[in-house]
Amino acid sequence: MRFIIFLFLSLFFSKCFSQNLLQGIVTDKRGEPIFAVNLYLKSAKQKGTTSDFDGNFKLNIDNLNDTLIVSFLGFETKEIVLSSVNFSKNFVIILQENAQTLNEVIITARDPISEEFSVVKMDMLKDVYLNPISQGDPLLAITSLPASTTVNETANPSLRGSSSDRSRVILNGVPIYNPVRASSLNNQGFFSLFNPEIINNMYVYASNPPLTYGNTSAGLVEIQTIKNLESNQLQLSASLASTGFFLSQKLKEEVSFIQVYGNYQFSDAFIDIQEKQFPNISDFKTKDAGVNFHTKIGNKVEINSYNYFINENFNGFDEQFTYRGEVITKNKRFFSVNNIKYYTNKGVLNLNSSVNTSKQSFNFGNINAKNKTTQAYTSLDYKWLFKENLNFQFGASYDFQRNRFNGSAPTFFYALSPNSPNSVSETIISNTILETYLYAKWDINEQFALSTGVRGNIPTKNQDYYFSSQLGLKYKLNQKQSFLLSGGRYHNYSTPNFLARSYNLQSSNQIALDYKYSLNKTLITAATYYKNETSNQVNFFFTIDKVNTFGIELFFEHNFYKYFKFSFANSFINQMITIDNEKYKGQNDFAYLVKSTLQYNNPRLFSIALTYITRPGTYYNPIIGSTFDSNTSFYEPTFSEKLFSKQFNNYNRLDLSLSKYIKFKKNALITFASLNNIFNRKNESQILYDTDYLSNRFGFFQFRTIYFGITWQFDY
Repeated sequence: MRFIIFLFLSLFFSKCFSQNLLQGIVTDKRGEPIFAVNLYLKSAKQKGTTSDFDGNFKLNIDNLNDTLIVSFLGFETKEIVLSSVNFSKNFVIILQENAQTLNEVIITARDPISEEFSVVKMDMLKDVYLNPISQGDPLLAITSLPASTTVNETANPSLRGSSSDRSRVILNGVPIYNPVRASSLNNQGFFSLFNPEIINNMYVYASNPPLTYGNTSAGLVEIQTIKNLESNQLQLSASLASTGFFLSQKLKEEVSFIQVYGNYQFSDAFIDIQEKQFPNISDFKTKDAGVNFHTKIGNKVEINSYNYFINENFNGFDEQFTYRGEVITKNKRFFSVNNIKYYTNKGVLNLNSSVNTSKQSFNFGNINAKNKTTQAYTSLDYKWLFKENLNFQFGASYDFQRNRFNGSAPTFFYALSPNSPNSVSETIISNTILETYLYAKWDINEQFALSTGVRGNIPTKNQDYYFSSQLGLKYKLNQKQSFLLSGGRYHNYSTPNFLARSYNLQSSNQIALDYKYSLNKTLITAATYYKNETSNQVNFFFTIDKVNTFGIELFFEHNFYKYFKFSFANSFINQMITIDNEKYKGQNDFAYLVKSTLQYNNPRLFSIALTYITRPGTYYNPIIGSTFDSNTSFYEPTFSEKLFSKQFNNYNRLDLSLSKYIKFKKNALITFASLNNIFNRKNESQILYDTDYLSNRFGFFQFRTIYFGITWQFDY
């Protein structure tokens, strides 16, 4: 009898406890699992959990009369009354993407009108944090895309064979010129100026950039900061070469918040443990800080202000022609980006403005260069939802830039020692870009969508008038496949530097066909494109007049065995440049450009990834002889009449990255480590010569390096 009572009570309590365990999965409307969703009780926020990489979650429930809160950035927060939930079944929660609703009109205020026609919309979690190539940096993450043709191991975006100066990086509607830090160091999030913690969306237009923005003739990267703060959080980080903090604080619930961060970077430990791997670095120190503030005024006005400051110092060595000497660079920069959004019944009015100032200096041999830059930008745009399937956006922009160059430069390009002849000069240049535009998107039906845009300038001073135009047609074959045909003519001004002290107008004619196939855990994309670019790009001793580029891209990605993902990208690029009516191979002329990654992401164990990149070497101009110059005591080199007739050896690089995420209550620890260029390949980056140019050797890209660090997160 006692045994029967004991058995009955055991079954009873077992049944009770099983009812109090809620388990299920969180997905989007397409059925894709969502990682790191917050699930907690309304009566006790400290009692919660997060979904894993497959969207699964488990949560013990004490009170069945409570309410479950489900929230994730970019999706609408959901409240679920637990008394209505069947605990005996796997509970499926579907989140809807967030949108701003006014008078029954849905205005996607955060997304660009041309989002449907972007080549890639990058996710901060999957494409940045979990991307081994990115090392946590949003711009460096772009180099993993098949459309990226960046070959110098920096984060400066080069898209589909075009130079990085033809593409623009836009932050909250404002162009950020020179978006990459001056120093070249392998560090988590170091390469660009942007902290991924402040970013909500990032769109990459590989070609045919939308004419809602100007001054770009190749591609465009659009970055938008977050508009909603899910929780208060403090982050403290330390790594082999830096320390930093990041604070996110709500000021008024669902109305305003502030984000503040700062970092200090130093070279001591980083260089000491691998000194032989960095023969050209002596010392570096960097301090940067950022503040992002967002608030709402009623239901119709949003204000955002982002302010950033950086102070960089670098000491090392460089070698040009036959001279090797010390390099000292310094840079102080501040910029402020401010936005006001006003929601009307039929659209959104945007006022964007920014100021940017910087002071740079560069010392090497007999070069003592200084550059002071001032920039002011203002734009006024209106996104108008004319009909449910027809949107317009129109506006005007004012972009003023001023550069002041002064200092000494070599009299003879081949004589660079401190005692060699030089000349002192000062140059002040300025440029004003005043433009108006109109852009339209028409969803013809469920299969066809058409976009078109025009943009023209109002000439100032001695400027030429130009007119840009574009047309895009998207065809959705079915839920799995789509095609995008786009083309247009574009214009931009080059960004001046100490060697090229002028603003030169450049233009581009281009056409592209993109294909996308998506099925469950497999993604396939393909593209072919052609560009005809006119250019005044100065390359030391000559000016590139034209660049013709034809390319084919292929990309394959597949998720398998639950935690594994494999991706493979390859690009074929045929590029010819024209100099004085003669044609030569371009820098981005590649028979192949392969990028492949194998990842294992298990939230209960660790994440590990192997990345392999290979391509042919770039072309360079060989020196075939020299003549001694008694005035400078240097040999004057004689270049081959056939430009770009030599090629560096093939580039090969294999990287390994490892990370671990540990969550306990309100705290989390993130540890990471990376081993770059595992096999210590000597990838040639430049050719160097002895005194009389009779023998040569090569300079190389990054050797094998190790980097590691840890981040502590506290939600409060």
